[in-house]
Amino acid sequence: MSEKNKIVNSVLGTDPELFLYSELEAKFVPVCGLVGGTKEVPLPVVKDNPMFAVQEDNVALEFTIPPASNLNDWLSNINFMKNYISNNILNPLKLVPNYSSSARFKEEDLQSKAAQHMGCSTSYNAWTFTESMVERDDVTLRTTGMHIHVGYENPHPDYSIELVRAMDIFLGVPSILLDPDIERRKMYGKAGDYRIKNYGVEYRSLGGFFLSSDELLKWCYESTMKAIEFVNSGSMENITDPDRIQECINTCNKDLANEIIEDYRIEILNYETV
Repeated sequence: MSEKNKIVNSVLGTDPELFLYSELEAKFVPVCGLVGGTKEVPLPVVKDNPMFAVQEDNVALEFTIPPASNLNDWLSNINFMKNYISNNILNPLKLVPNYSSSARFKEEDLQSKAAQHMGCSTSYNAWTFTESMVERDDVTLRTTGMHIHVGYENPHPDYSIELVRAMDIFLGVPSILLDPDIERRKMYGKAGDYRIKNYGVEYRSLGGFFLSSDELLKWCYESTMKAIEFVNSGSMENITDPDRIQECINTCNKDLANEIIEDYRIEILNYETV
């Protein structure tokens, strides 16, 4: 395979999480016991396509979509699930979706076994190849993720690692300016957070905030395509500042984000109006 064709026939999937919120009680509501479905056995919502599914993940509601090979399918699949969840799950419960990347729950609402069970499969840092560590100092702080799954033809771990690093540049760094949340990265979403998959790779650095609008979802898709192009063009050798990239994402450093965006000539949304 040539250097310019490492990642071909790519498709994008996601398994984002969102919070449930009660406007009447002005508080976040744990999903525990309200919806059903687990990571091992998700609950399908479309009879002939089980990849449209929901599940309870700690206190957040998680959903999955079929992989998309184009922007229209990406938006359509995600919006189908968002609308389904609002109309068929949340409205009957008199709840609304909340797309914050982190939230604090009332301690008395976190007493169930499901709400206290936190943790997920091991992920790794694409820069250091060390296991991602999670520190939980505040039991009331919970988080959501907008994990992006990239599948491609004949996936290779080395190419997937390169893609994760490129996604840090095109998604992770700009996310510091787009996502107002700074609490999530105390626990999750550090730079280069990934899992190798049999179809490709899962990029785990973005928070659930990016589920909140079509504009942001479009940005996620197009920025991933730019990261793929960066890898396929042989530009990985131009990354000379991995420490700055990691510091920027891990510490939510906006000044560094602006510098790196300028260095790599990245176009970014007008985050003040998103």
